[in-house]
Amino acid sequence: MKTGEINSLEFNRVLLYLVDNTDRTISTPVIQLCKIFKSHLFVLFVLEEHRISKLASLTRENIELTRQRFEEEGWEMLYLVEDEAVENGVRTSLHMENGQVTRLIKKYVENYKINLILVRKREETKKIFVSAAVPVMGL
Repeated sequence: MKTGEINSLEFNRVLLYLVDNTDRTISTPVIQLCKIFKSHLFVLFVLEEHRISKLASLTRENIELTRQRFEEEGWEMLYLVEDEAVENGVRTSLHMENGQVTRLIKKYVENYKINLILVRKREETKKIFVSAAVPVMGL
């Protein structure tokens, strides 16, 4: 692929879907990609009830305390990505949602005209690769 071909790609609106703290490792390459393509980075963290319930059950913790902890960790990840993006001159929008991941990603693709989805490759993100209407890159 020639350099000119890369510049002809347009990824002006990129969605980064974060699952948990381990996803912070992909923020630097994502931000560098957005910097190269001059992309607006949308960062999404989803509070999924089944994951919260499962975690509460495993830790024998009250479900509301688990939900609160999960939400706080989500905002922490979102703000860390935002800090790094701002340092690199990448425009960023932070989003935390409740619901089903595939439905929310579909909504974001349609409403915000997302043209690339970035996720950390793992078992629970496989459904995104299959269901997304735009290119998905696993890091």
